[in-house]
Amino acid sequence: MSTTLIKVTVALTQGAIVKTSTGAAYAGTSVVVTDSTGTAQPAVVLTGKETPTPWTFSTSVAVGAGTVVANDLDVNGAVLNTISQTFTEVGTPVTFAPTATITVTPV
Repeated sequence: MSTTLIKVTVALTQGAIVKTSTGAAYAGTSVVVTDSTGTAQPAVVLTGKETPTPWTFSTSVAVGAGTVVANDLDVNGAVLNTISQTFTEVGTPVTFAPTATITVTPV
């Protein structure tokens, strides 16, 4: 049986401007989503120029607990700041309308 995936939106909010610890310019934020299967998805790098919504992307995750890790990077790839957030995706129950009656009529 395959794992049911639920589409989610990951959105970041930037804080107050600070000096970089490396002295190199900020380049972007690398975001890695790991869902309940334990599989880390490929990193998505956000720069604030994403459309239609800056600092936001969509992905699909398995139902259950997961983690999102965001690393702010400088132009040399050095990590300037790391933040993580856990989540629990419960998904939407799969529903259907069961057959309720059968009618047999003469033709």
